[in-house]
Amino acid sequence: MRAGPLVDLGLCIVSATGASYVARWARQPLLLAYIAAGVVIGPVGLQLITDMSWIQRVAELGLAFLLLMVGLEIDLRKLLACGRPATVAGLLQVAGSAALGWLAAVALGYRGLPAAYIGAAVAFSSTMVVVKLLSDRSEMDTVAGRLTLAILLLQDALAVVVLAIQPNVGGPLPLGAVGLSALKGLALVAATLSVSRFLLGPLFRAVAKSPELILLSSVSWCFLVCYAAMRAGFSIAMGALLAGVSMSVFPYSLEVVTKIRSLRDFFGPLFFVSLGMLLTVPSGRVLAAAGVLSALVVASRVVTVLPALRMLGYDNRMGLLSSFHLSQISEFSLVIVLVGASPQFRHVGSEVLSLIVLMLVVTCVVSTYMIQFSHPLVAAILRRWSSMVPADRSSKEAGPGVRPPTPIMLVGCFRIGSSLAYELLKIGKEFTVIDFSPEVSAGLRKLGVPCVYGDISHADTLEHAGVQHAAVLICPIPDDFQRGTDSGRLLAALRKINPHARIILTAESVRRALELYEAGADYVVVPRLMAAEYLQQVIERAEAGDLQELRAQEIMRLEARREVVP
Repeated sequence: MRAGPLVDLGLCIVSATGASYVARWARQPLLLAYIAAGVVIGPVGLQLITDMSWIQRVAELGLAFLLLMVGLEIDLRKLLACGRPATVAGLLQVAGSAALGWLAAVALGYRGLPAAYIGAAVAFSSTMVVVKLLSDRSEMDTVAGRLTLAILLLQDALAVVVLAIQPNVGGPLPLGAVGLSALKGLALVAATLSVSRFLLGPLFRAVAKSPELILLSSVSWCFLVCYAAMRAGFSIAMGALLAGVSMSVFPYSLEVVTKIRSLRDFFGPLFFVSLGMLLTVPSGRVLAAAGVLSALVVASRVVTVLPALRMLGYDNRMGLLSSFHLSQISEFSLVIVLVGASPQFRHVGSEVLSLIVLMLVVTCVVSTYMIQFSHPLVAAILRRWSSMVPADRSSKEAGPGVRPPTPIMLVGCFRIGSSLAYELLKIGKEFTVIDFSPEVSAGLRKLGVPCVYGDISHADTLEHAGVQHAAVLICPIPDDFQRGTDSGRLLAALRKINPHARIILTAESVRRALELYEAGADYVVVPRLMAAEYLQQVIERAEAGDLQELRAQEIMRLEARREVVP
């Protein structure tokens, strides 16, 4: 007697949990544990689950909740700022990777439609894998993270175009079908944003005091948009993403994110478990082809994304990071091939389907490590093969119109650095900033602040920026937001280049501050202690009945500020 879907679901969860403990003990990413659990209980392993249709439907919930959260956390202004670079880099990457994939497939003995499908599969990267890994590493709001996400959104749109023309593959290019799909997409976006603005906004305000109703309303809205997307011929994933974006402007989005995260963390692993269960016993030819094509996926990202971003003014580090983030194939790749292998079309056979599944598993595993160790890996590449990769202009020159180094230098400029720059400008201090964010650099130059565009984790950047001439060096970025280095290593590099400078660092904890003092820092700022001291004064004003006056003063002060990081 068959156990039933609930028992299968429980088996997936228990196996994923057990594999997660092993992965945690071995200090490996949990994503690999979920895939391994699927392999063990699936057809290749113990064959404890043979009917995966129900599990895959439940796994779609994990994908929907993940992309709903992504939409809720998207800052459209920041994404639009990445629009041109992401569009250029994304189009070049998809076209270049597809062409390289097709050529490699032909060289491996595939012809006609199978080679075309392999090329299409190689072109797209996994939004779910990348978003999960970058979210876990708190890198979604970095420049490379925003570029990657914008490229992924473009890829998803192009994948929908592929799905739209797929029924007519082999005949004339169905321009009518593509145009109709584009019109449906625009109509869906317009309808979703309009309903969200004129109906959902007032509804949320009416139930703002009930967290349960806010959560239920959000999930219901997500399902409604997903259903509308399906009816229009799009994917559930795109519907969930659009639902999240339409709610991101509401003041209640943080509450929704908090509640949805637990649902995502429960259902999300099921997607990766089901991915592991799709793996079948491959032939020698498929294994060899999967190895070659998986290596090609990684190489194709570097040879397409890196030159495109270099052409648009980004440095080698940003190009390599974005390339590594995209170094896997997508769930859309699997969907495209599954549709092509269906009895309705029969464009490809089971061998190509097994090849794409194996590639998806291999590239997901490889990219997990590449993203986890992306910063030291990029640093090692730039050091080891600097003669093969053109040197970054940004690390050797400050850019047009930049004055010589000033006595005060900010080494990095994120949130605290943005506020400090405003205060220094207000009192007329001259200072220079070193930062690798193009948006920050452009904003500072508009304010007349000298800015060196470069990576502070490289000693060469620090030297070319002129830190050896500064009297005061300030690093306002704590360890949690530094990539490729930390405050201790940065302190050692700065002290080696400029032994006589007064170096001021930032720490998130008292223990870390004491460690930095022990390492030779002249002063360490602990923001939470300063915030607590200020809050004590606010409490005293509240007790004295002056809070409304203080509130009005604070609003005026905030409205008057002009910072490069909002």
